[in-house]
Amino acid sequence: MQSADILPYSRIGRKESNEKLQKDNVKFIFNALIFALIGFVIGRAQIMDNLIPFGVAYFASLLMQKRKYFLSGIGVYLGVLSLPGINSIKYLIVLVLILAFEHLLKVKSKNIFKVALITFFSLLLVDLIYSKAYGFLLFDVMTSIYESVIAMLMVFIFNQAILLLGSSNRKVISNEEIISLCILLSIFILGLDNIKVWRFNLNSSFGILTILMSSYIGGVGTGASVGTTIGLIGSLALTNTPTSVGLYGFTGLLSGSMKKLGRLGITLGFFTAAAIMTFYVNAFANMIISPYDFALASLVFLSVPKKRLDHLVSIVKGDKNLLQRNYSVKLKEVVTDKLKEYAEVFDELGKSFKKANEKILDHKDISYLFEEIANKTCTDCAMYKMCWDKDFYFTYKSMFDLVESLEGTGNVESNKLYKKCIRFPELLNCTRHNLMIYKINMQWRERLKDAKNIVSNQLKGISSVISNMADDISMDITFKDDLEQYLLVELDKRGIPVDDAIVYDAGDGNVVIKIYKKACYAAKECEKKIIPAVSEIMGEKYERKNTLCSINNKGRCSLTLTRAESYQVSTGISKISKSANKISGDTYSFMELEGGKYMAALSDGMGFGLRAASESSTTISLLERFIEAGFDKGLVVQTINSILALRSAEEMFSTVDISFIDLFTGDAEFIKIGASATFIKSGKDVDVIESSSLPIGILEDVDADIHDRKLKDGDFVILTTDGVLDCFDGNKEESMARFLRNLDLKDPQDMAEAIMKKCLELCENKPKDDMTVLTVKVWKKRL
Repeated sequence: MQSADILPYSRIGRKESNEKLQKDNVKFIFNALIFALIGFVIGRAQIMDNLIPFGVAYFASLLMQKRKYFLSGIGVYLGVLSLPGINSIKYLIVLVLILAFEHLLKVKSKNIFKVALITFFSLLLVDLIYSKAYGFLLFDVMTSIYESVIAMLMVFIFNQAILLLGSSNRKVISNEEIISLCILLSIFILGLDNIKVWRFNLNSSFGILTILMSSYIGGVGTGASVGTTIGLIGSLALTNTPTSVGLYGFTGLLSGSMKKLGRLGITLGFFTAAAIMTFYVNAFANMIISPYDFALASLVFLSVPKKRLDHLVSIVKGDKNLLQRNYSVKLKEVVTDKLKEYAEVFDELGKSFKKANEKILDHKDISYLFEEIANKTCTDCAMYKMCWDKDFYFTYKSMFDLVESLEGTGNVESNKLYKKCIRFPELLNCTRHNLMIYKINMQWRERLKDAKNIVSNQLKGISSVISNMADDISMDITFKDDLEQYLLVELDKRGIPVDDAIVYDAGDGNVVIKIYKKACYAAKECEKKIIPAVSEIMGEKYERKNTLCSINNKGRCSLTLTRAESYQVSTGISKISKSANKISGDTYSFMELEGGKYMAALSDGMGFGLRAASESSTTISLLERFIEAGFDKGLVVQTINSILALRSAEEMFSTVDISFIDLFTGDAEFIKIGASATFIKSGKDVDVIESSSLPIGILEDVDADIHDRKLKDGDFVILTTDGVLDCFDGNKEESMARFLRNLDLKDPQDMAEAIMKKCLELCENKPKDDMTVLTVKVWKKRL
């Protein structure tokens, strides 16, 4: 008997549970100590020398949020005990009453009004009892109400701050929470009063550190606000003189204004403000702020890692993408999602047409043809069972041979059924008739297949266009406030008055500048002053997006400027038909596209005259429409191919020669389908781009030749139809290249006419076919 080794195991679930419990316990102990320490300091915060409402409110708020932190009341009470001349027993009774009332009434974390009322009545009740014991003076009653009201209001403030302190994964903070946190910090600083370590006063040191940190986080506004709050609360507590409000407010203002210089600049700003205030108050007789306190706070501020400070900034400021979400952004997201849903629908429709197309190809085959012939001719024949049962394979093979004979030579006497079949003439006529119908059906089935292919491709193309449209709508636009300010200042220095300027990044580093100004009414200030000035300020060439001025009813003009393209193109064309009295079968097109692209296209229809012109013009027209609509280039070529194949029962095809030029980079893409060679003339060098594919409209799937080139300043791109190259002898492409090398012309129109003149000389003014030359010159723009 074989023995089995049993491996030891452990209860993983219980182990993980124990580890989680231990972590939770450690976290609870740590948080309890932190809250107790904060309670100790806040419990020391007093106003009017003997009122301590803050510790009571802090304990009530913390008890409402986290009942298990009731021990933090010990920290609050210890803080009260540390103050001289304070009736600590009174506040101990208040803390016990709040704990009892919240427990008996089962107050939930959302019942903040109930907690505030419990705090108010608990403190007021104890105060009134003590007032009665000491004589029940009116001043004591008014002081009791004042202290109780402050404690009740502080419950609302501390509730927000405690919620924020108790959460470690917050990303967006409301303005109410920030204000509550600032007040909590100010009261915490107030509680540090009269606590010294060697020569350092913790109250002053922590206050200075808070102002420095606030200036780093929020700049001028935050620094001044926090400084004023610290000074105000200190003065209300009678621990600081009224001048402390102006002192801390001014130091926060000046240190925040130096934020751009980093932490050293903030520290220098605080020191400068403190020195100015000291001179203003007592002419440097006594330092208002202790140098030791300032040195300690500055040292701590400068030693905190930048990563930690930036993390604090992100917590306080929150996620800008979430905070700046306005209704237009939300609407953009809704529209984008809806467009993407439409794109998915069209994509699914395209796939369904593709599947239906695949099924139709297997719907019928030759066996159905033989079955139909047998049903019409052989079923009532006496030899039916002999031929189609006993000699089935012989008959089936003979029928195949008969069909091949009818498709080939037409001689059927050699067929084995010719002598064996007693109804052969009737069988032959029926086979001819059904074969003709079968071939017609097959042709229409192929046409239907092509039509469904077109529909499928078009639906997929529409899906792609809608998807691209959604991407364009959801494009993130980044506004450049600093650049706007800089641009306005520089234009003002040059004496160019403008009302406003908007600068934003539209993606891919494309900075768009929109300028608003008073209309000049055809004085052309834009071309003469603004555009040159903006180009100089930005350090690169800018040009206006629209040539027409946009003026509103108040006489205000808006001018949109975009980064100018690095390259410029000019096109020349020369065209001659085979017969002077007939229409040329060649069609061309050149146009600027969105995104700084330029397209030049040439198509040569089959043959010459009106029919060839119809083919080539259809090809170019479809190409222009599809490219302008944003369809993918490969899909465009495939769709045009299918459309040409379906237009007529007769063969119909044309060549396609397309060039796409990127006017920013000079990159060029050449798509050639059955077209003659394209030539790139760069000085004395000529690059020949040839095509080996068939013209468009012949095969079901088109195979395009795609070539990439880098164009330089002064290069010529020369597109020609085959009628041009037919004029040259021998190696036509090499002969044409040799002629172009010796051609020294600068204008593209002169280049096209010179090539056509040479071709006419070679063919003795008798063109063998329609001839078209399209030349594109590329040159770099000068600033």
